[in-house]
Amino acid sequence: MFEGWAEPFPGVAVEAVDLQAGPEVGRASMSDYADAVVAPAASLPRPLTLLGWSMGGLVALMAAERVRPRTLVVLEPSPPGEVQGFDPVVPLVEGTFDPEEVYGPFPTGIRSRPESSLARAERKRGISVATLPCPSLVVHGDEFPVDRGTAIASCTDRTCGTSPDSTTGASSSTPGFRQRWRLIWTG
Repeated sequence: MFEGWAEPFPGVAVEAVDLQAGPEVGRASMSDYADAVVAPAASLPRPLTLLGWSMGGLVALMAAERVRPRTLVVLEPSPPGEVQGFDPVVPLVEGTFDPEEVYGPFPTGIRSRPESSLARAERKRGISVATLPCPSLVVHGDEFPVDRGTAIASCTDRTCGTSPDSTTGASSSTPGFRQRWRLIWTG
């Protein structure tokens, strides 16, 4: 997803982390994915911004507490347990699944790869991210404006689920996506 981002941002070091480069995908947990972000972040120059989309957004939320970035940007992140709720009876099953079969087609130009069933089950159970340690930009569409937007933005330095202190209701049509995007800045 983030391959090739360095070119449009000259003077900014862009490190695209491949969450599937480390653990065997069929056995990968959400903690494995967060570790895959934390490790290279330790050697990157500061100030540092973490950015993640969808499941990678939740990974960035999880890693932020250990990485302590200056800012965090998440694009329609999978919601933490404080937003979606916790369900400890969801079975933890190893294996893989096709994300396009489960979630629908990806935007044009975004390739899908098999994803971890275990990490998906952990997300369904609920991953705790009670607060965000830095100012954050949460980008969400019209489909999940609360669970992947305002409720996540509310997690900065307070309990998740309340309204963020400051919001910017900017929206734009994004090529390849069939929805309008909303930006929420906290901090």
